[in-house]
Amino acid sequence: MKAKLMAALVSAALMAVPGLGQAQLGNLGKAVGLGGSSSSSMSASQITSSYVEAAQLVNSADVKMLRAVGLKDEADRAELQAKNLTSGATKDALEEAAKVQTESSKALEAKLKGEKIEMDAQSKQLFSEGMGDLGKGVIKYAVLSKGMQGYKPSPSDLGSANSAAYVVSSLPGSMKALGGSLKSAVTFAKENNIPVPKESTDATSML
Repeated sequence: MKAKLMAALVSAALMAVPGLGQAQLGNLGKAVGLGGSSSSSMSASQITSSYVEAAQLVNSADVKMLRAVGLKDEADRAELQAKNLTSGATKDALEEAAKVQTESSKALEAKLKGEKIEMDAQSKQLFSEGMGDLGKGVIKYAVLSKGMQGYKPSPSDLGSANSAAYVVSSLPGSMKALGGSLKSAVTFAKENNIPVPKESTDATSML
């Protein structure tokens, strides 16, 4: 009886995720225990907490790199978003964080591909530090992506099921977008004599 109740509740949570197609829903259903036999040792709260840790690193990277290339307003917005993102974030909070992250990445990539940027030694160092944070964030996303495979909720997960479902559905796209941003940053760094941190190289090799 409990198993049926759990399936119904999780199914409702998955249906609440915007833009989730039928094929994705079927796959997610298996991932969260509505079918299939695989299982993950991660709980919904652990998935959300790990996702937030990675997102905070990416936000830190955005702040540093945006400031380094002169995009102060965009950096301020990313910094504010990082402060508002906590380990117990709701699905809405995660969606807002992802939106800001996407906008930051687009602004940065556009700047890097635009006119030549004049940077002093301090700006180059800040950009390099940001690349390191971005690399760490991408690595954490990759580890999470592997660890949450086969995730099945337990009764204690009900309060965070929506957040976990959002992470399961959105993480592949986030990793793809961040991979593009990281590669653009590495290319820019090499062209402008900016040190490329080991974390950036390691993350690139995982994409």
